[in-house]
Amino acid sequence: MAERGRPFGTLKFDSLEELETGIDNYFADCDDKEKPYTLEGLSLALNITPQTLCNYGTKDYANGIYFDAINRARIRCIGYASDRLFDKDGVNGAKFYLTNNAERMGGLRYADRQEVSVDAAPITFKDFPD
Repeated sequence: MAERGRPFGTLKFDSLEELETGIDNYFADCDDKEKPYTLEGLSLALNITPQTLCNYGTKDYANGIYFDAINRARIRCIGYASDRLFDKDGVNGAKFYLTNNAERMGGLRYADRQEVSVDAAPITFKDFPD
């Protein structure tokens, strides 16, 4: 008989320690296989969706018990990509990843283009007497 999943609304992990072990195992596996750290990869390793991972990283979710662990993992992923910006082999991938994901992951907003905002007031011409 197939094992049933957890009921909707229950937490995936029974304890903070279980989550931290999963996170540590993910980073160790990445190091062993020389794979990049990503939140998507972490989500896959923890068998949860990226959205669930983001939910775990809020103070409102599960009374905030997972907040610090998830945010440390986020910072480690962002830090990895930031370090790769200074590595000629990884710079393009890191730039793409940070430009498109860093702000969503709670980091700084990176952009590879300059944004210009132009606020113009209407010009009113008046007739002056000769």
